[in-house]
Amino acid sequence: MKILFLGLFMLIVPDVFPQSKGATDKIYLNDSVTIYEGLIVEQSPAKYVRILRTKEKDTIQVLMKDIWKMLRIYPVQDTIKKTEEIKSAKKKSIENRYMFLEILGSGGVYSINYDFRFNKEIINKWGLRTGIEYLPVNTVNYSGDLLKYSTILFPFMINYLVGKKNKFLELALGAVYVFKWRNGKLQAQEYEYFIRNINRRIPNVYGAFSIGYRYQTIKGKIIWGVSVTPLVGNSFIIPNIGIKIGYRIK
Repeated sequence: MKILFLGLFMLIVPDVFPQSKGATDKIYLNDSVTIYEGLIVEQSPAKYVRILRTKEKDTIQVLMKDIWKMLRIYPVQDTIKKTEEIKSAKKKSIENRYMFLEILGSGGVYSINYDFRFNKEIINKWGLRTGIEYLPVNTVNYSGDLLKYSTILFPFMINYLVGKKNKFLELALGAVYVFKWRNGKLQAQEYEYFIRNINRRIPNVYGAFSIGYRYQTIKGKIIWGVSVTPLVGNSFIIPNIGIKIGYRIK
């Protein structure tokens, strides 16, 4: 029975376990002491096998009736490499970073933005967008004096994309930080930033949130979208929309 089993094993091994680079065969004899290690090069089911021994560098013939068991051992490095290749194929990074121009939107007039996903393997779910806007502004103070100054705005928004393939619902919430210069000074008196025709001061920071539609693809380069983007301050809520168009970056 044992000889029959070993014979069947020798018939199955070449098909199920084809010889691969670095594989080692081991033959254990019935004496529980002798072990031949190398590569099986010839076999006669139920009769004998020939093994090319690794250390001795010779070929010997072993009768089936003298064999207790046979094993084929594969190198651990090959197994690790194959596992890493499978993981790498499953977890391939996706180019999910974008630069885009937004008209109106969180900047109020326009902004140039950088957008990315926290998870580099997907194009949806949680992400961050940050931008910059330069805007020269003319205002009139309480005394009626015309004031010219410059502002730089930095929008920061956490966003979440719902959807698959190329069509997404975009939800975003964040703040816009405003830095103002006049006569070479970063901060002047607050009354100097009063816009009389709308009866409001220019804030140092205001909130923004948006809900809208975004179109982007995994392989394509173009991104575009539209959104409703209200701007919220201490004493105002300004209805607003945003229209963006941009491209994917590597």
